[in-house]
Amino acid sequence: MASDPRRYGGGMGGRITAEEFRAAEGVADWRVGPGGVHARFRTGSFAAGVELVDAIGELSDAADHHPDVDLRYATVAVRLVSHDVAGLSHRDVALARRISAAARELDLPTEPVADAAPVIDDEGRPEPPTAGDEVDTLLGFLEFHRATLEWKTRGLDAAGLATTVGTSTMTLGGLLKHLAYVEDDWFSRSLHGRDRAEPWASVDWAADRDWDWHSAADDAPDDLRALWLAAVERSRADLAAALAAGGPDAPARRAWPDGRAPSVRWVLTHMVEEYARHNGHADLLREAVDGQVGE
Repeated sequence: MASDPRRYGGGMGGRITAEEFRAAEGVADWRVGPGGVHARFRTGSFAAGVELVDAIGELSDAADHHPDVDLRYATVAVRLVSHDVAGLSHRDVALARRISAAARELDLPTEPVADAAPVIDDEGRPEPPTAGDEVDTLLGFLEFHRATLEWKTRGLDAAGLATTVGTSTMTLGGLLKHLAYVEDDWFSRSLHGRDRAEPWASVDWAADRDWDWHSAADDAPDDLRALWLAAVERSRADLAAALAAGGPDAPARRAWPDGRAPSVRWVLTHMVEEYARHNGHADLLREAVDGQVGE
């Protein structure tokens, strides 16, 4: 017989869907988001926050299931995920329910965050959350910058995507192909330790280290857009899996030559930097094509 997550009290760890978590009783304080479920409790002081953190510690030890807890002066934020199933489980339902009950016993109000759709600006870009946690904020800015690149390349034909500025050989088509490569290289190859897939695997990078930039001139506009969009979709899935498995502190599976391994947090932050820098280039290139401007 299938278990009912609304009645579950602990001990069973099968993976459940986000919808099953939301349907469970006693978890209205919690939001399903990147890397697990999240809640924030308003404490008003460090003393009250420490008391709640102590209660969470006792509940977590009793359940042998340990969340990430962020203690601030006025709030305590909690993230729950079951690393052994790389997602949510009935253990998360049970512990979320108990943590919420402990907060109520301490007379600490919650700040429930709805699974709200992001605000979309006039150019079709999702605005980053104004009060999200660390992962939500980084993801919000990455998605904003991805959408900015889509906007800057939107509607252009082959000539527009091949336009250059000054003595630079950089093009908007090259940006699309380069960032498709960067998406795959960081989220698949670095985070998950996979070998390169095509079209990157068969490239002689020693002969042309900028092959992704140069070869874009031979690709049709629709093919460039499809290549980039497919890489973004893969990256979203790869990042979600990495966050569910180990959170933002987890190291990438592929270490650097010096033996260091960047964390998921580092990779996510670097990707925001990568897009932000190249979107500055995209600004200038698009203005050179047809005069379109805008941040």
